[in-house]
Amino acid sequence: MNIWLENSFKKIFKNVRSQAYNFIIPALWVTILIVHLFQLDSLPAGLYLDETSIGYNAALIAQSGKDEYGIDVPIYFKAFGEYKNPIYIYAAAIIFKFFGISEFNLRFTSFLFYIFALFFTVLLTNRLFKQSKIIQVYSLMSLGFLPHYFVLSRISFEVICYLTWISAALFIVNITFSESQRSNVSGIEIVLGLIIGTSIYTYSIARLLCFLMLVSLWVAYYKRNHIRKLLIVTVFFGVSLIPYFIFTATNPGAITLRFRSISYIYQPLPLIKKIIILFRNLISYWSPDFLITHGDANLRHSTGYGGVIFIITWLLFIVGIVAFITNKNFLFDRFNIFILMNLFLSPLAAVLTSEGTPHALRSFLLSYYIFLVSCYGLRFILLSQGNYNKQIMLTCLLGAFAFEIAGYQLNYFISYPAKSIYAMGSFDFKASLQTAINNSQTEVVFVNVPSSSYANLKFYSYLVKNPNQIPINMSDKPKPRLGNCLLYAYWAEQGIENVADPFIEYKNTKQLNPLKRLLGVKPTEAIMKVRCYKKL
Repeated sequence: MNIWLENSFKKIFKNVRSQAYNFIIPALWVTILIVHLFQLDSLPAGLYLDETSIGYNAALIAQSGKDEYGIDVPIYFKAFGEYKNPIYIYAAAIIFKFFGISEFNLRFTSFLFYIFALFFTVLLTNRLFKQSKIIQVYSLMSLGFLPHYFVLSRISFEVICYLTWISAALFIVNITFSESQRSNVSGIEIVLGLIIGTSIYTYSIARLLCFLMLVSLWVAYYKRNHIRKLLIVTVFFGVSLIPYFIFTATNPGAITLRFRSISYIYQPLPLIKKIIILFRNLISYWSPDFLITHGDANLRHSTGYGGVIFIITWLLFIVGIVAFITNKNFLFDRFNIFILMNLFLSPLAAVLTSEGTPHALRSFLLSYYIFLVSCYGLRFILLSQGNYNKQIMLTCLLGAFAFEIAGYQLNYFISYPAKSIYAMGSFDFKASLQTAINNSQTEVVFVNVPSSSYANLKFYSYLVKNPNQIPINMSDKPKPRLGNCLLYAYWAEQGIENVADPFIEYKNTKQLNPLKRLLGVKPTEAIMKVRCYKKL
């Protein structure tokens, strides 16, 4: 009788748990979509220069197929002091073509790349862990809200599309070299080679890491019955690099221009000094300060609240490493070896630079591989003995994780907006430009300081109404005249010539809602100002 009751309760509990997962997983997807799309066009507050540069070129491509320098369908896009990668810009151009040019649609490009990456990752974890519901829930909770990618999926930086390429590559690697595909060449190897190869067009760090991924693929999967597949992958990897080599041959030094300016490799330092810097940088990327405490000091890449990953993710990552070391089934699986190799290779491009270290963009893949290993850590716990204690541990773990995620989200939407204003540097540019147009009698002059801020004017000019066709020009040293309006950032104000003509100044202060005021968030002064010279 007691056994019958026990079995009945187990069956009921299993059914209830299954029903709970059937609710939790869709609810997590809906929550992820909401928090990633909420205030996407206005938070972070204002578009950064790199965003408007991407948006401007994407708009030009959508309209004419030319970039800002008049080049037809460029391989790379020349911008201030560097060359921007093409995949993100062409994707944004397609969105602009069909849905219009706007701040939301520009950043929506990042959201799409992120959501595809999440989709491929869920497919991968389902294959790796035999569709474990608890690991699927954890995957959505961790990668769906991970600070490193949450911030970067809400701004228009090229780096986010690299995550899509890598998640797709890992998923296809797992399929290509699985036991069922051991000796068959199915054509998916061609796709894999093209994905790893074309990742070079996603973000600058891929110019090194895509080659390292190919090498690690050979190391992890080298055996007689895999050689044909590896050769096919390598051939089509090479095919995908043809545009890259054409560009480097016709534009000598262009690809390494930015790297030379930020790397210590080209500085006149003793070799031992460079080695010390390399190891010091490497330690900084693996430090708890970067990973779980403070993250990137740049508030465009981080919010200043916590690190680039969650504490729970970090703890499960440590468990995962222990699992790899202590469990031969984990350690000698070829895909696991491939993951571990790329985990330790992922910060290599970042450690070669000295500016802004530790840098969230240059170490972009580190958090992704840490997340994947943390899934193995959770699996290790699930396979451990002691069902009752295991259930208590998992309940506490997921409860603490939900609390950690909620804290980060509250900080992002309540405290971070005010911080982001100065980090982005263009808050209220569109409204200020519209004010200048509406009040100008002859001309609007944008004070182009720094010179790269021309991208802000070019992109935002698409978003304002100018029915009277008021001329809009730029100058780093404008001369105020009656009838014209100057548009400038507060840091350029001292460079404006003092004249006797009267003017009216317009500026905006970001308004706080009652909750933000209650929590002590301080109002922020305007970044952009307008000065219109007219008779009073």
